[in-house]
Amino acid sequence: MATCFLVLTDFTAAADQALAYADALASPLGASLVLLHIRREGLLDPDAFNGRVQRMSEGEVAAALAERTAPLTSPTTVETSVAGITEATQQAMEKYQPLLLVLGKPDNSNIPDELATTTSLNLLRAVSLPLLVVSMGQAAGAPAHVVVAADGELFQLSAPVAEGARRLLAALAPTVTVAYVAEPENSDDTKHAVASVQESGLVPEELLLQGCGVRNRRPSAGILQALTEKQAGLLLVVARRRSFFGHLFNHSVSSQLVLHSPVPVLLLPAVT
Repeated sequence: MATCFLVLTDFTAAADQALAYADALASPLGASLVLLHIRREGLLDPDAFNGRVQRMSEGEVAAALAERTAPLTSPTTVETSVAGITEATQQAMEKYQPLLLVLGKPDNSNIPDELATTTSLNLLRAVSLPLLVVSMGQAAGAPAHVVVAADGELFQLSAPVAEGARRLLAALAPTVTVAYVAEPENSDDTKHAVASVQESGLVPEELLLQGCGVRNRRPSAGILQALTEKQAGLLLVVARRRSFFGHLFNHSVSSQLVLHSPVPVLLLPAVT
């Protein structure tokens, strides 16, 4: 089956930003887009948390979808569903076998962290795909430099997750930096972190890996520092099971990076 990205939309500015970014990212892969709108739910809209969910007629939904697909350069298929976000996403995944899932991150400046990460958490629990979270204000375009956040421990990705990330990196052919954060009193040597990424099969062999060691007591802050230093356009984060299945997700490194990264974050759910 041809390569495609599954993009979720609720017609908000954040979702529109994610769609534009996905369209630009699809070009190097020759990928198509599947634009999925879940009716009855403002799945990515902050207003969904306080009950102000926008209600639209079928005609209004059709017009909104047509307006968003018209300027796209990638072939696009439109899907709508009245199921919940998890069920609708899983149904679309079974039908289209997408390479990755894309959603927009709303402006969370006035939203508690626990609410702002809810959609990402629920989807990571339910799907085994790379999940791309696109921040507001992100210019569309393929990133030339990618940072992979690694803690130096070995990890394993499922076949669909590893394949999706590897094919994306192979098409983009970016500079790849492995960011490793150490305590200020410890060594920031990146040898083990780089080796763990190499052994995972995440990065195509033809791409060279360079390390970036940072000393910081807060891992998320250290990774964001590496992003700034390298002027990277995309952050890859391995979300271990203890992060997105545990009760402390909103205090995990993964969630903090989703909340505060100035560039899109590609979350890769790990098997171990």
